[in-house]
Amino acid sequence: MSMPKENGKKQELVYKPYLRGSCLSRDAFKKGGKVLVHYLIFVFIYIVMSTVMNFDSRALTWIVNAAAVLLCAFILFSDGAREGENQVALGEIAYGKKEAGKEVKAEEQARCYHPLKCVVSVLVGLLPLLILTCIHAFTAQKQVYQLQTLPEWVSSFGADSDVMRPLRYYTEWAGLGFLDILRIAVTLLIFPFKQIARSYGADAVLLADRLSPLLLFVPALGYMIGYWTGPRTRALVHTNISKSNKRVLRRRQKAEKAAARRTEKKNELI
Repeated sequence: MSMPKENGKKQELVYKPYLRGSCLSRDAFKKGGKVLVHYLIFVFIYIVMSTVMNFDSRALTWIVNAAAVLLCAFILFSDGAREGENQVALGEIAYGKKEAGKEVKAEEQARCYHPLKCVVSVLVGLLPLLILTCIHAFTAQKQVYQLQTLPEWVSSFGADSDVMRPLRYYTEWAGLGFLDILRIAVTLLIFPFKQIARSYGADAVLLADRLSPLLLFVPALGYMIGYWTGPRTRALVHTNISKSNKRVLRRRQKAEKAAARRTEKKNELI
């Protein structure tokens, strides 16, 4: 939102005092659950859109997957901005009650805006996912091969032949272990980043695996940035209200002056 202008000049924002809440309030922990739900929704979107996010062109891979990350960050940004503005409003109400000599309960004040509350919400919500990505970051290995189906003519040598014995490895599947399942889960959590990394080869994919705990927080930065805009967004609301009140006051003064001039002219005629 741009700063309102009056007579071609930028108008100063109107900030009203508010009580600061607690970053460790109950609502901060509850909001962490909502952040986690957002991430699970993002994973579902990645699964549905996985074929659309895979290209042979590196440029298209960057554009589409970067756009996916920005979209997720914007969704969280909007949620954080709305939450920040609402909590600043609660802080203003609590401040007004305190100035009026009324009691402000500790729980009521704790719900008010605090700049670190969004950080706590993100850490609480992403803690389970952070543990998974940290384990994967330390256990990830470079993926340099992939089992393929053997051609039909190879099977003609028989299972016990000298030719088939060394190739038996390709027909035996050990199944999915914990680390395999973990790799799949982390891949879904940072899917756009892994897609970009795949276009650069196995070394880049391994680097993305190592950095997965950091990459996990990229969309969540949108929520924190949005939350931090709460005081300014609230100030814009007050500024617009003040500007509207001034406009109404000017119109009323003009109407009163016009009425006074008409009265003077009438008196002169009389």
